[in-house]
Amino acid sequence: MKQFKFLVITFLFPFLGSTQNIPFKRVAPCTFGIELPVEMKIKKMYEDASSDYCDYEVKLKDGYKIMELHSLINSRFEHNTINELYNIALESSDLNITYKIVASDYFVISGLKKENGNIVYWKRVLGINFVSDLHIEYNQAKKSAIEKHIGRISKSFTSD
Repeated sequence: MKQFKFLVITFLFPFLGSTQNIPFKRVAPCTFGIELPVEMKIKKMYEDASSDYCDYEVKLKDGYKIMELHSLINSRFEHNTINELYNIALESSDLNITYKIVASDYFVISGLKKENGNIVYWKRVLGINFVSDLHIEYNQAKKSAIEKHIGRISKSFTSD
């Protein structure tokens, strides 16, 4: 029972927090779209242009890289259903998984990274032409800066 309470408090409670007074902006720089708090800055990771993929990073106002956003054309994936992608992700995960869910066009895997204890939240969306990833990783010191936003950010994340 203690473990269940820990999981609820650590991973679900922050999603219920209010972000009503915090301004968000909708960005759609390539084949994905997402809502981010205005104080977070999104930037292209690489300058090379391709119609097959795109990679962006998001930083907090103090410069801490909190998030990576990736999108890759479906044809580059060996597997083409969300269940196949989900199962491969679970098999190759380097997390102590505390939360996982699969839906009709996305999955979420969250937990603690075995290597460094960081909190990780990963959402993968299977779009019509692209697979898009939202990858959030942070240490305990950044927990209060991000967890109040994860619910809205994740809900808003879509692929083509």
